Amino acid sequence: MFTVKAFIQNSCHEYLTTHQVVCFAIIKRIYRRVLAGYRFGSIKVNNDELVTDGNHRYIAYKLAGIAINTVKSGCSFSDIRRSFKDIKIDTIEDWDYNCPYNRKYCNDDFLSDFEKIN
Repeated sequence: MFTVKAFIQNSCHEYLTTHQVVCFAIIKRIYRRVLAGYRFGSIKVNNDELVTDGNHRYIAYKLAGIAINTVKSGCSFSDIRRSFKDIKIDTIEDWDYNCPYNRKYCNDDFLSDFEKIN
């Protein structure tokens, strides 16, 4: 059976991450919306190697087979570089739902603000 974890572990990654854990529910929503034609902006990458913002988007776009744009970003000296292959996936909690500000991303009402590719 295909899993996101297996996909991450068996794929080549052009970047490293600062994350130890990502949220499955967020990846799943972004993936579904990207396949429907929505685009959500660039990820931030430091020195062409470290994703500093956009880890969930990076995984969802890669899973969908769609290239994602990058913009240059700084990072903190305390940021620990990790391989995406070592990342854990939280399948229990929905991080967007648990954050009052981000809860709006749990449904598709906000999508009218984003570009849709046909």
